[in-house]
Amino acid sequence: MEFRSTARRISLYAFVLIGLYALLAVVTPYETVFFGLILGTAFSLLNLLTTYVQVKRVSNAVLGRTKFAFGTASRIVTAVACILVTVNFPDFFNLAGAIIGLMSTYAIIMIEPIFHIKRLQ
Repeated sequence: MEFRSTARRISLYAFVLIGLYALLAVVTPYETVFFGLILGTAFSLLNLLTTYVQVKRVSNAVLGRTKFAFGTASRIVTAVACILVTVNFPDFFNLAGAIIGLMSTYAIIMIEPIFHIKRLQ
């Protein structure tokens, strides 16, 4: 499946981003911002994996019938959980960083095809 390799590539990019944020949290004085970015990116990666499982389930469905899934609801609950953790621990996590981190895999999904333009031609 092509989506499997794409999800794997995006996960790798997200892990690299988390590593970069961890390095910047140690080096710069803005550790709460980068910890928020780490937390948001981790939850965003969890949302990506949830989406992958749901796409895999739908693609394996027989005769177009699928079992009930909590797709969008689970992604919303995950995002709310990330924000709740951030709000409850403001000394460790920055809210703006967590929100930007939640959007990170979506940004990777939008930017990632640019690197594969030559392969597609």
